[in-house]
Amino acid sequence: MTSELGHLLPEHRNEATLSNEERIRRIQLDRWISYPKAEAILARMSELLAYPPHDRMPALLIYGGTGMGKTKILRKFIRDYPPAFDDSVGITHTQAVHMQMPPEPDEKSFYEGLLDALGSPTNHYHNVAQLRRIARDLLQFVNARTLIIDELHSMLAGTQRQQQILLNTLRFLANDIKLPLICAGTGNAKRALMTDQQLADRFEIIELSRFLLLLSFYLCDAPSHPLYFGLKKIF
Repeated sequence: MTSELGHLLPEHRNEATLSNEERIRRIQLDRWISYPKAEAILARMSELLAYPPHDRMPALLIYGGTGMGKTKILRKFIRDYPPAFDDSVGITHTQAVHMQMPPEPDEKSFYEGLLDALGSPTNHYHNVAQLRRIARDLLQFVNARTLIIDELHSMLAGTQRQQQILLNTLRFLANDIKLPLICAGTGNAKRALMTDQQLADRFEIIELSRFLLLLSFYLCDAPSHPLYFGLKKIF
């Protein structure tokens, strides 16, 4: 049997002997496939995670169409920096806190989503000021180093007043707790940020387009191509 599977890496040979149903199930599992653009984004996210507290914290927006891999990149980063329990003090430190913008966004729903991401039960009778204080205290308690917000474009589902309040909330968290923000969404996420120029100026913006995605995968296998060095700099 080993000779028949000699073309496979040793760690995958056992999988080749499984039933058809089991092999199909394994093929359908979520897998991370690295490529230069994603690795560059992950490296930048790691830099933000290590960024020291500063009066004007940097931020990152990753935007692109549906299926461009934005959420995959965020989840890979979260796996690379999982929560860690500190036995000496009995506290779970969460460097990278990850949440989604609520589908019906308002300030209270935002803080409830943030507290849920922090593993904290919420009391629906709490008002916004109470939720804000609890979230602020918990972010400091778990030693959060960055706040990751996916589906930022959902902000546009709110009224113009709600959108401005949420943008002010993002600025408050960045300023008060000194957290770098990492956001992701569609092109509408960029449009939402642009309505607050003061906040938008803090964001480094990276686009994931289908064209650049294909080029990035191509460069993985064509380092000798004449265009390689000219294209590589954009990744």
